[in-house]
Amino acid sequence: MGLISSDSLLNKKYNEQDCLLAVRGQRIPKALGEEITQLCVVRGIRYHPGFATELRGLLPKFTRALNARDIMSDKIPEMSDPDEFPYCIWYPETAKEETYRALARRYPQMKYLVGRACAVAGYVNLFRELDLLPEAHIAEEARESKQFKIYEAIMAADLRYNAMDDYTRTVFPKPVPGYLNADTAVRSYLDLKTKFRKPPPSPYDSDTDEDEDDLFAHFTALRDRSLFDITEDDRIDEFTSEPPPLHEDDVTHLLYTPLPADLPTMNKDLLILMAAYYGNIERYARLRRPGRWVKCEVSCVVRGIYHNSMFAKWWSLLPGQLAPDIERAIYARFIMNNDLSRIMPETKNLPYCIWYPSFPHVATCKELLRRVPVMKPAVARVCILRDYSDLWDVLDADPDVNLMNDARESPNPKYLRDLEARISERGCRDFGNDGKYWILPRKLMFEHTSTDVYENVWDNPNVDFDSGVPYNGRFASMAHIELSVCVSDELKKIAIEQTKEIGGPFRVNEYYDSSVEEDRHYTQST
Repeated sequence: MGLISSDSLLNKKYNEQDCLLAVRGQRIPKALGEEITQLCVVRGIRYHPGFATELRGLLPKFTRALNARDIMSDKIPEMSDPDEFPYCIWYPETAKEETYRALARRYPQMKYLVGRACAVAGYVNLFRELDLLPEAHIAEEARESKQFKIYEAIMAADLRYNAMDDYTRTVFPKPVPGYLNADTAVRSYLDLKTKFRKPPPSPYDSDTDEDEDDLFAHFTALRDRSLFDITEDDRIDEFTSEPPPLHEDDVTHLLYTPLPADLPTMNKDLLILMAAYYGNIERYARLRRPGRWVKCEVSCVVRGIYHNSMFAKWWSLLPGQLAPDIERAIYARFIMNNDLSRIMPETKNLPYCIWYPSFPHVATCKELLRRVPVMKPAVARVCILRDYSDLWDVLDADPDVNLMNDARESPNPKYLRDLEARISERGCRDFGNDGKYWILPRKLMFEHTSTDVYENVWDNPNVDFDSGVPYNGRFASMAHIELSVCVSDELKKIAIEQTKEIGGPFRVNEYYDSSVEEDRHYTQST
């Protein structure tokens, strides 16, 4: 361990200059307790031979980084403990072919990782010598690196396998059947860097009660973490890379045709979001990244659960703890299906929105209220929207701003009359900024369409948060994607030309209006 004490791991003081010098491989920080500092050190080790060798044994991630660096520098390290074996041994550079050959002989458990290094470096002879099963990650790496001899050798097989997992940096003792599924952190992905930044203080560390502003400031200051971290440095650098160029290949057809057994080279984020949005179990189960959320994925999952009972059932059977928003959506969908088997007095993460896209039966509402009286505000809203007048009479609901708005729009005047009569004694609850209680008035309670056509939906996997129904505070609309996919090739060509000329999205309403105006002028002139 040299001169570095384990006490340095207890020191979480952040120093920007120390991190910068660590990234450059020039100095080991004295304080190594902060995660971002450790990432900077690992980055420095991988890029700078000889840096931080005294950290060997201090943390497993440091040891693995040093061993990876040795391999890439054509040295075979001594490794015995499983925690000492690195996963990525081909980035930022590859070793000589003979080094990888010797590594595979000495550590047979690394032969699939060596095979992947061959796909990056183009070591065709060694790849053949390894006699591996046709492995999907190696195929995707070879395709991305244009090592087509290796790629074609794998794709010629009738069946492909997964021998590794880039999300967990795991090599399987026994490969399992698989396919090319865009689950590989290819070399070009690793080249996209993000600048290290000071970690924000936790809002919960404050002596005062946290509020919405504290939470917002905390989360906006966080770095976007990588979907893959096969190098264990989270692609840290002293700069942030320019975004990659837009894809020229249009793979939009994958949104409305059966998925091929093997996916092409692509970013599958949009496929994941759309599968979640529609609650398509088969697609989503295949495409999702276990333990990793695409931006806005939870909102799409919530929407899918609300609109697809089978998706809700599938989620309810998954092992492990679910995200609170997903749990609320599952409960809501089952309540609207008139199933209360999961609702008990001790149930947490209860939903508020239990009236869209369908209503529970009045008997369900009565039993729900008996089991969990705290659901009264939600049941009261159902009563107004569905006009469950008899239940309303015994409910004795307390006024709140949402109920008041609903009552004003209701054709039955009794709801507003009853609420107004109670305000003087009970007041009117205002939910403030609590997003779980956001609602839309009855007249807007539907899924809105879009008039924006995007040039390349594949590079715009954005979820619209400005329209649609809030599901316990979660908005999700993909209407702009649906329109962009539905328009004809002719109109899409016009949209692309106009977008390049004036910028911004092409709007079909403006296009239709201009067509009507042209027809009017033509009619007048003739």
